[in-house]
Amino acid sequence: MDSEANFVSDYRKARRQFIAACEWAGADAISRVHPAKGPDGKALFCDSAAFGPRGAARALLLIAGPPLTDLLRRGLVLAQGARLVAVHALDPFALAWGRPGVPVDWPQKTLAAIAAEDLRLAKNLTLLDLDGRVAGATVAAVLPQASVTYRAVKPEHAEQAFLSAIAAL
Repeated sequence: MDSEANFVSDYRKARRQFIAACEWAGADAISRVHPAKGPDGKALFCDSAAFGPRGAARALLLIAGPPLTDLLRRGLVLAQGARLVAVHALDPFALAWGRPGVPVDWPQKTLAAIAAEDLRLAKNLTLLDLDGRVAGATVAAVLPQASVTYRAVKPEHAEQAFLSAIAAL
């Protein structure tokens, strides 16, 4: 149980930091409740935040854990008419328990819902996956009008990939 307690403690701390970074950057985090509970018996959440106009044709979807929080705290300068959607803890079960989540399709369904809600008008979308667990096909299926470029990025390359993607918007 000690390792489970560490996972859930790390998850809860990272979640608080992400929400604080979103508020600092000027966006509210939207929380989606996972159907399972953490090892501590408390609810688990996938959080996301959107920056820029909802109707933007150019967008960046960023999926990550701790590197995302650091990037948000540095401040965002988006090109006019561009949108950024940041997703933290796409699979909160895996982060809290240290093993793949149940139900196994929850991350993909949640990602599809986020994309449909926050990026439905995007024509050009870059998806940066800093977790390395997302199928780009999920987003492409939900946004058939968009040209989706998927990039899995190692955490040590997160900052450069993020800055490059922001500059390309």
